[in-house]
Amino acid sequence: MSSAGSPSLDDGLQQEPGKAPSMVRRLTWRDGVTFSLNMVIGLFLTLGYTIGAIGGWTAIAIWVVACLLAWLQNNLFAEMAAMFPDRAGGISVYAYEGWKRHFAPLGAIAAFGYWMGWSLSLSVEGVVLGKMITQAFFPDVDFAIQLPIGHELGLPYLIAIGAILAAWALNYFGIKVAAGVAKVTGTLLVGGLLVLVIGPFLVGGAGFDTTRLTFSGTSSPFGWKEIVVWFFITAWTTYGTEVCASFAAEYRSPVRDTAKALRISGAFILGLYFVVPYVTVGVLGEGVIAENPVNYIGIAFDRILGEYSSIGQLPIMAAFVIAMMTATADGGRSLYGISRSGGTIRQLGVLNRYGVPGRALTTDMLINIAVLILLGEPIAILLASNLGYLAAVTLAVGAFVLLRRDQPDLPRPIRLGAPWTVIAVVLFVVNVFAIAVGTLNPSLTGYGGATETLVGIGILMIACVLWYYRQRVQDKSRIEWRVRD
Repeated sequence: MSSAGSPSLDDGLQQEPGKAPSMVRRLTWRDGVTFSLNMVIGLFLTLGYTIGAIGGWTAIAIWVVACLLAWLQNNLFAEMAAMFPDRAGGISVYAYEGWKRHFAPLGAIAAFGYWMGWSLSLSVEGVVLGKMITQAFFPDVDFAIQLPIGHELGLPYLIAIGAILAAWALNYFGIKVAAGVAKVTGTLLVGGLLVLVIGPFLVGGAGFDTTRLTFSGTSSPFGWKEIVVWFFITAWTTYGTEVCASFAAEYRSPVRDTAKALRISGAFILGLYFVVPYVTVGVLGEGVIAENPVNYIGIAFDRILGEYSSIGQLPIMAAFVIAMMTATADGGRSLYGISRSGGTIRQLGVLNRYGVPGRALTTDMLINIAVLILLGEPIAILLASNLGYLAAVTLAVGAFVLLRRDQPDLPRPIRLGAPWTVIAVVLFVVNVFAIAVGTLNPSLTGYGGATETLVGIGILMIACVLWYYRQRVQDKSRIEWRVRD
C-alpha cells in the first residue's frame, strides 16, 4: 500500500467572502480513534442479550470474526476515503459514487441506511445509559408517564431524552467541542475498562472462572440461523469503526489521518471484543448476564469494587457520552452529505456558523426522540436500524469494486493491491447473506419481529421518496436512474 497526502487539502478548506462556511480541518487521526471508542458501548449494549442466547464462547467467536471482517472493510474504505478527501458523509458517499452509474436510487438507500444505523443507535445508547444511572443512583425511584401511543416513559427514558439533547448541543456548537469532551470521557473509559478486565485478577472475591463460558448459553438449543441473526444484530457494533471515515473532510491531513484512524481503531476494537466479554462472563457467568442484559455492568463492578461500584461505573457512563456524541455527529454528517450529493432535500445540506450541519443534527435528534418513545426496547431498535446500516456497508464494499472497474483512472493516493478486489467480492457476499437471514428471521432473537423489519424497510422507502422529491421538485430535473458524470 502507498499513501500520499495532498498539500492543498492539508492546509484546510478556505472560506471565500460571501460564501457559506465550509467544514474546518481541525481533527487528527487520534480524534477519529477517540470517536471510534463508541464501539465499546456497542459491545455493552448487545453483550447481555447475545451471551444469554448463544453462550459466551459462541458470542466471542462471532465478535472476533466480525471485527476481522470490519478491519478488512476498513482498508477498502481507506482507499475510497483518499479518493474523496473533501466529502462529508463517510461510506454512504462512497456507496453513492460507486452505484450511481448503475442504479442511482441505491445511492439514496445506502445513504439513508447508513444514517439510520448510526442515528437510531443514539436512542439505544440513551435508554441503556438511563437504566444504568437509575440503577446506580436512583434505584428506588419508580414512576412513569403513560403516553397515548408508544412506550411508557419512566425515569430511564427521561434521562435518555435528556442525554440525546445534550449530545445534540455538544455537536451543534462545533466538532472541536465534541472532540474535546470525547478525549476526556475516552480517558475515563480506558480507566474503567482497565478496572473491568484487570480487577477480577487482583480481587479475590471477584471469582473469575473460565468454565462459566460455554458454547450453548441459557436459552433453548440454537442452530446456524440463530448465529447469523445475532451476527446481523451485532454488525453495527463491530463494523462501526468505519465512523472514522465520516470525518475525512475535517481531518488536518485527510488521506493520512483517515487511513490511520480506520486501521488503528479496527485493530483496537478487535482486541477489546475478545477481552471484555471473556472477563465479564468469567466473573458473572452466563446466567446472571442473561437475567440482567442491561444491568450486568453494575453487577460486575459490585463484584470487583464492592461498595464503590458506582464509582467504577462512572467511566462506563462517560463512555456512553462518547457514543451518543459520535452517533449524533455521524448521523448529522450523513444527512448533510446525502443532501450535498443531491440525494435528499436541500434544507439538510446547510452548515451553521460553527461549521457543522446544524439542521441535519437537529433533524437527527428529533427523529431519535420519536423512535425512543415508539419502540423503547434497545434490541428492537437495533433490529429496525441494522437493516439499513448493513445495506449501506454492503453497498459501500460493492462500490469499491465498481469504482475500480468504472473509474480506474481516478486518483487513488492509497491504492490496495489487486487481491483486494477479490476480498471485496467475498465481503459483499457475506454481508448480503447476513442481511437476508437477519431480515427474514428477526423473531429468532426473542426480542423482535415483523414490526421492526417493517420500520427499517419503511425508512429506506422514505429515502427513495425524498430522493425523488429532490430531483423532480427542488432541482426540477428529469429523473436519472443512472447518473453519468
